[in-house]
Amino acid sequence: QKELLQNEWESSLLDVSLQKKQLKKLVQQVFYQMLYTGKKMKLLLYADSLYSSFYTKAALRLEKGESNILEKTSAETLLGQIKIQADQLQRDSAILQLQFGLLLNSNQPYYPIDENDSKAVVNLPDTSTLREHPEIRIMLQQQKIAMASLRLAKSKLLPDLAFGYNNTSMKGTGADDKYYTASKRFSAVQVGIGIPIFNRSQKAKVNSEKVNMMLAEGNFDAGLQNLATHYNLALDNYKKYAETVSHYENNILNNAELITSTATKQLAAGNINYLEWVQLINQSITVKSDYLDAIKNLNQSIIDLNYYSNQ
Repeated sequence: QKELLQNEWESSLLDVSLQKKQLKKLVQQVFYQMLYTGKKMKLLLYADSLYSSFYTKAALRLEKGESNILEKTSAETLLGQIKIQADQLQRDSAILQLQFGLLLNSNQPYYPIDENDSKAVVNLPDTSTLREHPEIRIMLQQQKIAMASLRLAKSKLLPDLAFGYNNTSMKGTGADDKYYTASKRFSAVQVGIGIPIFNRSQKAKVNSEKVNMMLAEGNFDAGLQNLATHYNLALDNYKKYAETVSHYENNILNNAELITSTATKQLAAGNINYLEWVQLINQSITVKSDYLDAIKNLNQSIIDLNYYSNQ
């Protein structure tokens, strides 16, 4: 019975360890989601400033008869889309702030510092350490609990030994007409043995615990394989998104900046019209937005991967 209770207590400690690890993962997810939302908002504000300037010029050109209604309508549409996206991001940011406060168990608002490098730090775990993960250790502990339960059930089929010892005193005249003081001690010993006769229900209990033992062993093997599979998926996703982000940083982002600067110069020189400029600027902003999405996916893959490490 003591062995069973000890194993159940250790299982409870492992449950706490697993909850800590899961909480850490949730905090990281919300933190980087908040950082992503903030950078998305900055990009929208940048786009809003460009298109607001375009709208002002388009309205002036329409007033002077130098353009048709298409330029002004296009600018209004772009600004309207930006406003809708900004409103959605503000609501998302408020929800994330509530979630962050709940996870930190704090009424004080916390906000991520907006740094240029918003990528999470990866701790690549060794596959040999996966057995030390709390999920696996809990399953291993369940095996120990099942074994202790089986041993306890079997022990109840054995004879029950009982031993008792009693030591007391009395003051006064005893049954033998002798007077006894409180210092006189009287002792008694009792020994007994109980033999289980009606044990069919207990034998059924033993068989049930054997099945539980087999289930615990199967759950451990399946759990270890499942954890290894999810680890490999997280590692593949990390490599994929890391390569995507690297490609953006080494090539595509530079092209986006070049498109913006060149389109602005050509518009000033009269080589392109306003609608062509809008198309090029849209392409540049889309690239930057896709880059932020790639960073978001990379961070999620890193968080998933770090979940399997011992840190």
